[in-house]
Amino acid sequence: MVDDRCVVARLHPVALAWAAGFFDGEGSTFVHRSRPSYRRLELSIGQSGPDGVPEVLLRFQAVVLGMGTIDGPEAERMYFWRARTFVEAQATIALLWKELGPVKRQQAGIAFRTVGSQYEQGRLRARRPRLRHRPHELHAAAALSQAARQEIDRAWAAGFLDGEGHFGLPRSRSRVDLPAWRRIRVSATQNGSPGQPAVVLSKLVRILGGKIERHGEPDDHRWVLEGLRGVERVLALVRPWLGTVKQLQARGAIDGFAAQQRIRGDATKCARGHSYSHVYMSKSGPKRRCKACARLLGRSSRARQGVKPRKFTNVARRYTF
Repeated sequence: MVDDRCVVARLHPVALAWAAGFFDGEGSTFVHRSRPSYRRLELSIGQSGPDGVPEVLLRFQAVVLGMGTIDGPEAERMYFWRARTFVEAQATIALLWKELGPVKRQQAGIAFRTVGSQYEQGRLRARRPRLRHRPHELHAAAALSQAARQEIDRAWAAGFLDGEGHFGLPRSRSRVDLPAWRRIRVSATQNGSPGQPAVVLSKLVRILGGKIERHGEPDDHRWVLEGLRGVERVLALVRPWLGTVKQLQARGAIDGFAAQQRIRGDATKCARGHSYSHVYMSKSGPKRRCKACARLLGRSSRARQGVKPRKFTNVARRYTF
């Protein structure tokens, strides 16, 4: 029987999954050499907070039982949650371990062993922890249903997007007499190894869909999902756990995309105002074709390839719009 006074036993696995995803996205485990013969362990998560302490840092600290401190603002309005003692750092990683990605697990393991090794030769002796320690009974974890596992995965994805994700409107293509068209997407970057994306990005694909593409250096990859329907679906899946800042960012991207002025043709003219040349049948139904636009697109394609433009004897055939 679980002790009602046991705080750890009352922790919700979904909240821990969100915190693990957030740490997978933004967290780091460091070893500081504060003195020539002494190394100190530190866990850290940084977030920008132009309006004060970021909500996600307060939320993370609450999930890990109030451990660590929040410092800032520092340069560029950055705030940091930090756990500077070995006991708090070890306890935090232990709470997140089940849903934590392999990279952060390995990083923490190396740091723990590095700090612990300095006491093995007897030159240093660990101080007694300031926190009172009580023996804790381990309880067997109950088997998760498929629905519970799905909820935990989505909470983890929300935490990762809170730390590393971005909802935006990257430039797509230029348009005649109108601002450039912008496409909508949600993305998250993470370093892996050359030719091998990070495991956490593959996990995002499994949970939310999308794809992984290389971004910059050979070991730098990005998870991407584009299109209004896709972004709205991602937002619906992670909204119960997604932080306020990312929710506002997502809504801003969706509203900005919907507000763009579309240019469309009608039954007789194309979007540029040319009369359609002919109508042909495709598998999906009748399609209208504009030869004038086809010439313009062909000219642009040849220009990109460095092919010189053809000479026109009939100036009226020059399509410039």
